[in-house]
Amino acid sequence: MFKSKKAKIALFSGLGVASVALVGGALLFSNALGGSGSAGEDFTLPMTYRVVQEGSIASSTLLTGTVAAGEEQFVYYDPSKGDISEFYVEQGSQVEVGTALLRYDAYELQTALDSAVRGRDKIGRQIYDVQNGGQTLPTTGDPALDGEAAASAQRSIDLQLADLNDAYADAQAAVDKAWTAVNEATVASTVSGTVVEVNKSVSKSSTNSQTVIHIVNQNSLQVTGQLTEYDLANIKVDQEVKLSTKVYPEQTWTGKISYISNYPANDQTAVAVPGGGGSGGGAKYPFKVTLTSDIGDLKQGFTVNMEVVNTSKNILVPVTAVVYEDDKTFVWTLVDGKAKKVEVTLGNADALNQEVTKGLSVGDHVIVLPDFDLQEGQEVEADEEPAN
Repeated sequence: MFKSKKAKIALFSGLGVASVALVGGALLFSNALGGSGSAGEDFTLPMTYRVVQEGSIASSTLLTGTVAAGEEQFVYYDPSKGDISEFYVEQGSQVEVGTALLRYDAYELQTALDSAVRGRDKIGRQIYDVQNGGQTLPTTGDPALDGEAAASAQRSIDLQLADLNDAYADAQAAVDKAWTAVNEATVASTVSGTVVEVNKSVSKSSTNSQTVIHIVNQNSLQVTGQLTEYDLANIKVDQEVKLSTKVYPEQTWTGKISYISNYPANDQTAVAVPGGGGSGGGAKYPFKVTLTSDIGDLKQGFTVNMEVVNTSKNILVPVTAVVYEDDKTFVWTLVDGKAKKVEVTLGNADALNQEVTKGLSVGDHVIVLPDFDLQEGQEVEADEEPAN
């Protein structure tokens, strides 16, 4: 089918309008970018520079741990001491070091102590009698015979006293042991804190250790966890951490790593896992974090996430400023308004900043995003960009 002449004219007219619109739009876009609209002219974005400063990059080390008490006491039932006759504290009680917590029935222990004291005192009286009772010896009138008899009697007394003194020492040891047993019938607190558990229904027939009283020092809360062998190389004692928990997502806490074990937990041994990476298999090393901020709403048993704070200071440049050529790295600097290419040695980096360990000094002007065709000594007009 053939179109009419009128239809053809309308079609060509429409194409002409569209062509004019496209050309006009291109000219307007070119003028808006500051160009003259001449054909073949290249457009480049204006460059900026940043004054080099020292700073710290964000840490990439994230850890998890559990809130635990640094100071706590578990009192376990001791069936060898008999029945518990009295509890001196209740759940929620505040105690100090040395506060009496409970007492076992000490009747038999006290009886044993009394018996030991009597046995010791009896021996003491025998010693006194031998030392002070005196002894009469018959005389024969012969000085030699009488002297020999006296010497023999004295040796007998000395041996008797020696045996009695040994017996007295043994009796005193028995008294001390019985006295200790009586004192240990009363169990005292070894930490200051809050009584969080009192179990008065212990079973004498149970062979398992049964907690009778549990005391926690809430002011000693800390965070415990385990480092992988990969984290171990990057974490040091006294490094600061930021803590958060899903229970209170709007709150944060601060802490400091106070302990890192040199030995794997539970006698673990490292197991090489090909391609395992930092989250793969391997040994786990216990660590502890001491809280340096108010405990607030944190509770024992909470799971927390921790970001290790990087406090090391290094020269920082924008990651976009680094140019890679072969096996070397460079940045472009501005010196008296001209471009200068500087070889640098890099450290760690985060999403925004790159550490430079060699090649730059504080105060240097580094081009944030250099052109690919930038030349050594080329005059450059650039505005200062504030640091992040």
